[in-house]
Amino acid sequence: MESYIFGNIRKVIYKSPNSSYTIGIFKVRETNITELEEYVNKTIGFTGSFSDISEDVDYMLYGKINNHPKYGLQFNSERYEIKEPNDTESLVLYLSSGIFKGIGTKTAKKIVERFGKDTINIIKNDYTKLSLVSGMTHKKAEKMHNKIMDNELNQDLIIKLNALGFSVKNAIDLISKYGLSLGEIIEENIYELSEDVNFLKLDEIFLKNNDEKDTRRINALIKYVMYEMCYETGDTLLSKESLFLKLKNYFKSDFSAKAFISELEKLYDKGHIIKEKELITLKNFYDTEMHINETINRLNKIKIITDEEKIIEEINKYEKRNNIVFNNDQKEAILGSIKNNFFMISGGPGTGKTTIIKAIVNILKDINNNYEDEDIILLAPTGRSAKRMCEAVLCPAYTIHKFLKWNKETESFQIDEYNKSPARVVIVDEASMVDIFLFSSLLKGLSNYVKLIIVGDANQLPSIAPGDVLSDLLHKDNLNKKYLEEIYRVKEGSYIIYLANDIKNKKTYESFDNSFTDFKFIESSENDIKKYLLEICNKAKEKGLGPENFQILAPMYKGYNGIDNLNKIVGDVFNQNDPLVTINDVEYKINDKVIQLVNDVDNNVFNGDTGYIKNIYMENKKVIMDVDFMGNVVEYKSGDFDKIMHAYAISIHKSQGSEYDNVVVVLSKSFNRMLYNKLLYTAVTRAKKSLIILGSIETFNTAVKTLYASNRNTLLKNV
Repeated sequence: MESYIFGNIRKVIYKSPNSSYTIGIFKVRETNITELEEYVNKTIGFTGSFSDISEDVDYMLYGKINNHPKYGLQFNSERYEIKEPNDTESLVLYLSSGIFKGIGTKTAKKIVERFGKDTINIIKNDYTKLSLVSGMTHKKAEKMHNKIMDNELNQDLIIKLNALGFSVKNAIDLISKYGLSLGEIIEENIYELSEDVNFLKLDEIFLKNNDEKDTRRINALIKYVMYEMCYETGDTLLSKESLFLKLKNYFKSDFSAKAFISELEKLYDKGHIIKEKELITLKNFYDTEMHINETINRLNKIKIITDEEKIIEEINKYEKRNNIVFNNDQKEAILGSIKNNFFMISGGPGTGKTTIIKAIVNILKDINNNYEDEDIILLAPTGRSAKRMCEAVLCPAYTIHKFLKWNKETESFQIDEYNKSPARVVIVDEASMVDIFLFSSLLKGLSNYVKLIIVGDANQLPSIAPGDVLSDLLHKDNLNKKYLEEIYRVKEGSYIIYLANDIKNKKTYESFDNSFTDFKFIESSENDIKKYLLEICNKAKEKGLGPENFQILAPMYKGYNGIDNLNKIVGDVFNQNDPLVTINDVEYKINDKVIQLVNDVDNNVFNGDTGYIKNIYMENKKVIMDVDFMGNVVEYKSGDFDKIMHAYAISIHKSQGSEYDNVVVVLSKSFNRMLYNKLLYTAVTRAKKSLIILGSIETFNTAVKTLYASNRNTLLKNV
């Protein structure tokens, strides 16, 4: 027999804006759980997934009790039923609870006075009689009937979905979206729910009652595997052969090439998959890359009538005014950016990209007196890179998500093709990090005649999502661009930038010269990396360095020398405060350095931003943590803690878009399968003043020679 509690909800403490998850207080009137007998006529905390919720309705919650270490005894509801009332007072409360829109207390009393305890039966089976009650119309009565019948059907559907293997949360969320048509969808093709439920979960449910070679499954599986392969490789174009080999892993019996080709042809006909010569791509990827290609080509063709001599004159004035001497490449980059409607600037560290952005902004304002501050927009993919650009250029800069006004509830941008930004000039820095979907969204939100300048280092890591926008556009002969080759930001005795160029040029080393002022390579075995790292950290601390100007980078989170373990040992060097709270086996202290792991536009904090814990306290028996991100204090509580982690050591991917005065890169042999040229190049180019590489030269050379991610197969590059 299922464990249950019967009663009513007294208070909703938390209702997730993005799902049906609810936390609240429940008044128990009856239970079959021995441990809860003392709670009869008392309240208990509860959690679970609920669609509509009312404090004036009786609920039967089925589930189990949980003694939470922080919040005490709770009832975790796995499913629930709304119990119809059987006394007149409860009937009035039920009818006026808000479940039936337009029915207030007065009307509810009149209905109950007229029909008494038979009220629910009348609403279900003879609702036209309700129009006999003053204030009721046939339309209102019909709506009450439909609502109460829907509630019953929903309860039956939740039970059915639960039996299939869906969680109650999934079931409620799906019913909220699809209504009663959900049952039909599941019967006809459960894979249509793949946008809402994990594909492998749907596949598991489908296989309980269907053949693994059912055409509906093959059709859905092809699209799923293509999507997974694209995110795994970064490619947007795939070969049919590689797809078929991957697809075979999902079948227990032999899956023939003939069946594969047959289903592929059907997907071509439906327009779900697009053929591009001998390769294939998903329709969504195709549309996105074609939109980028068409928009950029259009912007590139727009002519700006500007006196070139006037621009050169303004560049010369700017040099004198700011005591700067630009090299020829830099001058051409500035000239090209001002005289063309679309322009790209690419160069490695030390080539002056940020200096050029500042010059472009100021010279544009000098030439065009009618430019207002809001006409020129500076953008970057991360909060850290936007802040750095703002400080260098002395102009407001935003993350692309913030500029486009991301709405996390609707999962869409408010600035789009229907509500375009009036910006006249847009400059995007760190463009190598921008994926095809974000870039396409940006282009949709810009005016048809916007002046667009893209800046980045094509040798850095490409975006995590599929595609390689910056590199692909730079490879197009017809687009306006300038490569910056000459390095000028190098002090005597410095080697970091030269090392970065050696890596880019795939140069390997037999040994390193450690006489440089800003670079050292410390050869270390796997077992000694932590020991050497602690020595480095302690020496850094003695020199007055701290987490704000000292950063450890590594490729992987797990493993003996992974980021998770490095954070545990290094945190105690830089922060000797007592731990105040343990979350998921991780101790947190005041002043701990942490990193944001996801974009949170509402709080203006983004993936890769680092901050410091300023306060940890308890409120209503719940842990609250305040984190200061460069003056922006963000509150974290239960359910938010998986959005942050310690940041004494972070991944190289997370560091992209940021620079640090002093960097230690950990190259453990165990990371070999994760190391490649662009990853190492990105790590090295994060360091501004000093760089230490800790590991083995063999591992270093392996990374240099591994060209993974250097040549993604994309449509944008081929059209």
